[in-house]
Amino acid sequence: MKKYLMIVCMMLISTAMFAQQGSTYVGAIVNYGLHKNYKNFGIGAKVQYEFIDNFRAEASGNYFFKKDYCTMWDVNLNAHYLIPVADKLTVYPLAGLTLLGYKVEVLNVSTSDSDFGFNVGAGIEYPITETIKLNFEAKYQYVKDYDRPVISAGIAFAL
Repeated sequence: MKKYLMIVCMMLISTAMFAQQGSTYVGAIVNYGLHKNYKNFGIGAKVQYEFIDNFRAEASGNYFFKKDYCTMWDVNLNAHYLIPVADKLTVYPLAGLTLLGYKVEVLNVSTSDSDFGFNVGAGIEYPITETIKLNFEAKYQYVKDYDRPVISAGIAFAL
């Protein structure tokens, strides 16, 4: 577990190292995870860094509340390719890495674990002001034994 946390810290630090050159946004996320055996809501935070035109990196962390005996958390490092489609509307495919942790508790017996996987999905983004953006995203998390789609809505503020 310590090595997983060290890798996640290194991923987040490497994203933050570039924060001096491009546009940086921070934001909040509301999630809904849709595993076949359990579904749960979550909240999270994200940092986005647009380091070249139409390309950005996003680091995010989410906590999914207990439902159907399961709580989960994830840490993600995704890349977005931004495609302007209308006056202000932007769509983006995404791909990246995830570290997913879970705890299942049934009748006072619990088990927990974490594992690495990857994300694939797409999103849509709309700026409501020069410094505030709204987004909606759908992705699939491929993680051993815990594959699932996740839909989310978020807001981001320019720094």
